[in-house]
Amino acid sequence: MATITSTGLGTGLNINELVSSLVSAQSAPKTAQLDRLKSTTNSSISAYGKLKSALETFSTSLKELNSASAFSGFKASSSNEAIATVTASNSAVAGTYQLKVTQLASASRASSAALPVGDSFSAGSLKISLGGAEPLTVDIADGSSLQDVRNAINTQLKGKGISANIMSNPGSPEEGARLVLTSTETGAGKDIQVEGLGGGLDALNVNEKQGSYLSRAANAEFELDGVKLSSPSNKVDSAVSGLTFELKKVTSETEGATTVGISANQEGLTASLQKFVDAYNSLVSVTNSLTKVTATEGSTETSAAALTGNSIVRGLTNTLRSELNKVAEGAGVGSLYDLGISTSRTGTLEIDKTRMTEALEKNADGLVDFFTKKDTGLISRLDKQITEYTKYNGIIQTETSTLNNTLSDISKQREAHAARMATLETSLLNKFNNMDGLVAQLNGTGNSLLSSLESLNNSLSKK
Repeated sequence: MATITSTGLGTGLNINELVSSLVSAQSAPKTAQLDRLKSTTNSSISAYGKLKSALETFSTSLKELNSASAFSGFKASSSNEAIATVTASNSAVAGTYQLKVTQLASASRASSAALPVGDSFSAGSLKISLGGAEPLTVDIADGSSLQDVRNAINTQLKGKGISANIMSNPGSPEEGARLVLTSTETGAGKDIQVEGLGGGLDALNVNEKQGSYLSRAANAEFELDGVKLSSPSNKVDSAVSGLTFELKKVTSETEGATTVGISANQEGLTASLQKFVDAYNSLVSVTNSLTKVTATEGSTETSAAALTGNSIVRGLTNTLRSELNKVAEGAGVGSLYDLGISTSRTGTLEIDKTRMTEALEKNADGLVDFFTKKDTGLISRLDKQITEYTKYNGIIQTETSTLNNTLSDISKQREAHAARMATLETSLLNKFNNMDGLVAQLNGTGNSLLSSLESLNNSLSKK
């Protein structure tokens, strides 16, 4: 900004201070307007950040609840989880069973015959199968060592449940090395078989006559209430309707039978419903705090929150309430009201524990479909609506981008306003300088006239 001597030579005025006051008075309204706009814009951006965080937290809570197990009408228990664990679906029936595990399901592990160290193979292939299943082909390059064969198997059969390694005897290296294959698939009749085709690869054959089995694939053997049963897997989901057993260990003679119990899961259902209500109420608490109007103590004035009257929050609230109040089709639980859950005046959910207990006793099975049914369950519908707000380029991000553009525009307006005020200051300084110069000139002329008049007066007085 332009500057001059603080006190005018002609007028005696503090021109700098005078001009500064005039410029400040001219600048103040626009500056205050931009300051208010920046403050409200920053508050809105911060509020949208809090809203998005609350929605993402609610969405995470929904995903944790979006499973049949969270709303299962039955719970299962095992008296010895070291022997077996058990889970129950809604098709289970209350009761108890005595379980004994006599054999765990196992996978096949096989070894080729020993080969001299340093042997290599010509080009060919290995056909590796489990029992009578369709064989998998592994191509072997010309000049491959046993290590190369192992690497080829592990690379070409990666993720297919078969792996290879090499076993040798450090105390008797002259015995050579063996190719050892391991399967992850359990069940009787699924032993590893290897057939080498070309290149001398038949030396790696594994079957009932060639090579050897370090362990055979076998079924799990167990008893339920004295009935002998078997399973190709240690995870048994078809022995008893609605129950899934995970067999862990063979029952020893000293341990005795494991008691498996299935009973109504009212406690678990109540806990899941409470988690849902708490998660939703936490979201409502945030939206209420972002949109509330607060009365100033001792005054009739009020102050509004950052998103008071905001159409986006209003739309979100109405959408979620609509999903909560929607009645599900079909038999069973039709609405939250059927479960003793209602909406308060503040928008939060409230639980009538007496009505909830009665509802769970009558129709606990209906909760799974009502809450977790794919696409049409309450949790899926709520999460779908929330995603529209929180996703990349979603409603909140779009609105936040608009607000950031506003901040950028405020900066440009400040620069333009500062330039206008600098021009105004220069103009005022020039005007006041010119005026002060003119006053100084007039003062000089006046003083000269006075001096002349005084001289004339003195001359006349002497005569």
